[in-house]
Amino acid sequence: MLTIREEQMSALSQAMLKQFEDHLVIHLSNNFPDETREISEVELRALIQEGIEQAEQYQITLEDDVRRYLEFMVMYGHKFETNPDTAWASGILHAKELDGTAKMDLIDERELEMVRGLV
Repeated sequence: MLTIREEQMSALSQAMLKQFEDHLVIHLSNNFPDETREISEVELRALIQEGIEQAEQYQITLEDDVRRYLEFMVMYGHKFETNPDTAWASGILHAKELDGTAKMDLIDERELEMVRGLV
């Protein structure tokens, strides 16, 4: 039987987190070139790490949902839920009855309505 020690699990977790971070650096740079042009890779990694921690506080933990959360951070600022233009997101993020995916789905829907001029 294979036994994985706690130290090994921690190392695996760190490696997976680093791989996710690497993917996000590329994703955000490629998909948001105007927003990330003035940001060094070190600064972008710091933003990603901050975003992962913030997202977790809102029970947003699935990779796809965290990616969407970080996209909003890049588009609207690292505290987008307090930005006057997107402060509406705060209510969604603090909704205890919603899971992370539902929160990000609602934020995506609202943002799409804003872009279309429906709100």
